[in-house]
Amino acid sequence: MIQDLYNQWGISSQHIHSDCFTGYEPVYDQLSKFTKEVYDKDPAGTIEQVKQLYRSINLVPIDYYTEEGLCIALREFKNSTVSPIKNNVLGLGNNQGQKINRFMFPNMMTAEPKGRGSNSLRDRFLNDRKLERAIRICFEFREGANLVHPTALRRALELVTGENIQNFKAQNARAIVEHLCPTMFGRVYDYSAGYGGRLLGITSSKMGYQYIGIDPNTETIDNLSYLLILIAQVFGRAHELHCDVSENFQPENIDLAFSSPPYFNLEKYCDEETQCMVRCTTLDDWFELYVVPTIKNIHQGLNSDGCFATNIADYKSYGNKEYLVVERWIAVAEQLGFKHTNTIKMMLNTRPGVGNNKTQGREKFEGVYVFTKT
Repeated sequence: MIQDLYNQWGISSQHIHSDCFTGYEPVYDQLSKFTKEVYDKDPAGTIEQVKQLYRSINLVPIDYYTEEGLCIALREFKNSTVSPIKNNVLGLGNNQGQKINRFMFPNMMTAEPKGRGSNSLRDRFLNDRKLERAIRICFEFREGANLVHPTALRRALELVTGENIQNFKAQNARAIVEHLCPTMFGRVYDYSAGYGGRLLGITSSKMGYQYIGIDPNTETIDNLSYLLILIAQVFGRAHELHCDVSENFQPENIDLAFSSPPYFNLEKYCDEETQCMVRCTTLDDWFELYVVPTIKNIHQGLNSDGCFATNIADYKSYGNKEYLVVERWIAVAEQLGFKHTNTIKMMLNTRPGVGNNKTQGREKFEGVYVFTKT
């Protein structure tokens, strides 16, 4: 399975320098020489030289792992400290585990915000013009050393031409589930498993949860399955994973159902017919074909003292058309036998750039809406 990931990323033996690597280790010394002072003397020439160093290796600038490196990273993640929910607020800082999921899910790097064409992170890196723009961002908006090392460049690429596919933070998932389901060995149903953030967070909890996850994307399921194999080896517990849609899947004996569902027109994950964006063309379709049957199945499978939670937000699609989904989701859930009992504020980082300062955006958050059976 590790070789399958290497093939997808384009990794060969010459790129592997340790259990955790970027592939750019041979040119770190050269990259470090490109300081802000060097850039200021010759911006265009400096950008071109940095670009050529990246093109000499041409791997997407993230952290990669050997299989042993993955096991080490999983152990470290399990032992990491989680910032808990206080007064129904989940603060910033729960970032551990993100590197694991970036590597384990290459298709997260090729997914596209719908309506933007080929705008994935990998597409941006392989586009010379966008790579040059990212390098410029590194020099003009960052301070300190190692301005154009892979971590800095990856962050800059995320700022080029707008939207990015987001993965749910694993430690946020662990904090939320431990807050909502204080039940040892509780059964937790993730009705849209996605790129493994909730899987990693929930399975790492010392509460010994049983994770039941579903996702219709066959490539994502393959990567989730490999992650679960490693988790079983490192954490010592088996879990359930199903390639299915939540509209059809009927969970049983669930203590908590929690996920962040896919919108019908915001992100393109693949072209399979099971995808919301393929089957639903309007917001009404999405509620009728996806939301209603999903919530009905959750209601039937949830224990009487269990709870159901969802992370959703109102949003604007490409073209700035606004979609109001939160109040409608709550209304539908209450029509189907749930009561909205609580909302957790999950704080979000603000996008750096002109106009942002240290105080702006501190109240930017998404809600995790919590329901119990009536």
